Amino acid sequence: MLISIIIPIKDEPSIQEIIDELNKIIKQNHEIIIVDKSTFRPEVRGANIVDQKSDGLGNAFVEGLSYAKGDIIALMDGDGSHRPQDLLNMLGKIEESEIVLGSKLVEGGVSNDTTGRRIITLFFAWLARAILWIDIKDPMTGFMVARWDVFKRFKLEPKGFKVVIEMVYKSKAKVTEVPILFRERKAGISKVGFNLKGAREIFLIIMLLLELKWGRIIGRW
Repeated sequence: MLISIIIPIKDEPSIQEIIDELNKIIKQNHEIIIVDKSTFRPEVRGANIVDQKSDGLGNAFVEGLSYAKGDIIALMDGDGSHRPQDLLNMLGKIEESEIVLGSKLVEGGVSNDTTGRRIITLFFAWLARAILWIDIKDPMTGFMVARWDVFKRFKLEPKGFKVVIEMVYKSKAKVTEVPILFRERKAGISKVGFNLKGAREIFLIIMLLLELKWGRIIGRW
């Protein structure tokens, strides 16, 4: 069994440290695919790196997926907020599920994010559950492991950063949530915050949730 770990990056100075940590901890047969949108392409060892041709983290994942050869697909952040040890724990649950989510909001999950970001996370988690009627504590997570077969059921059409919620909703797959420690980013500057980019991302999340729900309603007519 081959595991494909997809990591979108944009000017992430700690990416080599993350690659080294993954290669040390993940003992299963695996490949690491870095989808790069950086100003200057970084030199990396122990991973394959491809240039992102589109925009947005969601589209980066779709591009990375086209290069993946694995039976199991993983998605994680490239800023150090997602721990390789948690990925190992998530991989341990994939045999009994179809999608495994790394969750800050289930029992045992911890977030070192700012208070403002934690409030936003809680709000959008509630909003996603209310609009889509899904029983998931942390539907806005970007930390995921899934079986390759799941992707044969639907077409991904990402908006902005949030691609996992689209996968979960469209696939109707069996989902397990695993508690994680969401760390502060190791270095660099967050691409989304209380600024115009952050406001745009919030708008895209709301539009994504409404379009996912609207599409389902249309399909019933």
